[in-house]
Amino acid sequence: MLTDVGEGRHPSTDGLPPYVLGVRAQVVRSTTRLRSRMLLGNRALSERIQAESVRVVTQYTVRGTPAPAALARYGEMVGTWRNSATVCRSRAQGLVDEANHLLACYWDAAWIRARRSREIPERRPTGWLPGRTELDTTWHRVDDGLLSDRWYESPGPPGPPGAAGDPAAVAQALAILDSQATRGGALRGTGNRG
Repeated sequence: MLTDVGEGRHPSTDGLPPYVLGVRAQVVRSTTRLRSRMLLGNRALSERIQAESVRVVTQYTVRGTPAPAALARYGEMVGTWRNSATVCRSRAQGLVDEANHLLACYWDAAWIRARRSREIPERRPTGWLPGRTELDTTWHRVDDGLLSDRWYESPGPPGPPGAAGDPAAVAQALAILDSQATRGGALRGTGNRG
């Protein structure tokens, strides 16, 4: 692998060393634990958001009557959820960054060791980091934790319309919340995409 890079070829990352695989596995375990703790710690909040979602959707789409005070209360709950999810994502990103630092140190040491016995360039090419860890895309969609059937399970048949916890109601209520204008008339972006 190092010889290929030293000669300017882009090597395959198949057959990564056990240390690299171990670092990557540790990041997956640690970030999964973080997410699990966040979801468990916010379970009651999630249940309230799901119940209030049905009320918001009923008020805004079925009755067609805006209820700013109810939407503000709903927005406060969603804001608390999003803040918690963003903090959790930030901690997970810290674990990923730490792992990538360890991998960079590993590859620097491997490069130096390989230089002694082979003719490869003095420095490891910048940007070359086999086994680099990254957060999966679910970490960048903080509201997906409220849509649990879309996050961890395959989508099944939808529940009865208006049922508490119906993911369609949650998605609709979040769309209503995110589309409401502020006092100045500009659309309010509350960061549901992270």
